[in-house]
Amino acid sequence: MKESFVFPAHEKKAIVGLSSVLGLRMLGLSFMIPVMSVYATSLPGSTTFLAGIAFGIYGLTQAFLQIPFGYMSDRFGRRRIVATGLFIFGVGSVIAATTTDIYILIAARFLQGAGAIASACFAWVADLTEESRRNMAMGFLGMSVGAGVVGGMVVGPIIGGAMGVPFLFWLTAILSALGIYITIFRLKEPPANQPHESADFSLNVKTTFHNAFKPDLLKLDVVGFLVNASMIATNFYVPLRLKETLTMGELWKVYLPLTILGGMTMMLSTRKADSGNPKIIITAALSSLVAGFIVMSTSPDFWTVVTGFGLFFCGFSVLEATLPAAVSKLANPKHRGSIIGVYNLSQFSGVFVGGALAGMLSAKHYSALFIIMAVAAATAALFVNLTRGVAGKPATAE
Repeated sequence: MKESFVFPAHEKKAIVGLSSVLGLRMLGLSFMIPVMSVYATSLPGSTTFLAGIAFGIYGLTQAFLQIPFGYMSDRFGRRRIVATGLFIFGVGSVIAATTTDIYILIAARFLQGAGAIASACFAWVADLTEESRRNMAMGFLGMSVGAGVVGGMVVGPIIGGAMGVPFLFWLTAILSALGIYITIFRLKEPPANQPHESADFSLNVKTTFHNAFKPDLLKLDVVGFLVNASMIATNFYVPLRLKETLTMGELWKVYLPLTILGGMTMMLSTRKADSGNPKIIITAALSSLVAGFIVMSTSPDFWTVVTGFGLFFCGFSVLEATLPAAVSKLANPKHRGSIIGVYNLSQFSGVFVGGALAGMLSAKHYSALFIIMAVAAATAALFVNLTRGVAGKPATAE
């Protein structure tokens, strides 16, 4: 049993490469999380509303383009679509770095979101790993995304304060170029995802959507929406509370130990999910979210927030790996990219809704915000336990 968790060389290469691509991209995006609102509102002609649009439009375009990018990766191959998405993301970053016009900045952020490669990357790693090790493989991708988020939020304000926010956009463009290099020269295209004959293309559309909207997959889509709505709302609220005690440069004192704790929890849990019933692991992780939200709803003081955030962080770290693995397990292999695209659409829609909800409630009604999120996480746990296929056999091509 122990040997089943040792990745062969070709799987290690795929996991390291795709983790690097996603991690570098997320690092570039996360540079802006702590500084974007201050920077955007300082531009000539800007307003708070326009600054909010500039910040949030990335998630909106990500949501609506996950399915097309996942579908095109099934149709044209993973490498071509991932490289194209990274190029679009890089172009958006360059435009953002060279403008002081709020409307052009909005367009640049739109382009950054238009490089929606997450579906294709998760499908790619699923293509190249055995099903018995897939949760672990997804765990590494999730860890790279989490590391990118934490690293960006800690380093972004330091670099932005010293070099200016436009420099952060230039740095993001450089990271995008590095991701393109890894995609083109360091990753292997799965043979099963070479371009299909165009005669089959119109038939694949109907078949793809038929597979993507099966009841069990739809339940996991709802779970992804609820989890990510609560995630973005939490990450909107918590830094504001931490800054009342810590300076921006000291936030690493909270994020670094929680990242280590979350990573350890994720690796242990994903191994358990691969060797047993993932439904139990996902339910336990959602229960950790519920507990964290309840703790944070009781008081806004520093240690209460840190304790609740720690419970949230551990649970979300596990879900970041196990939920995509559950979706890929249920997906028809021929349409895996498109099906994961539907799931990611749900995730990023949750990001948009969660951010809006946090903006309305976090300042004066933080208790209501966390009670709503606790109910959302509990609802997600219910949907997981109604999803029979999570612990079942993987889908086969039809």
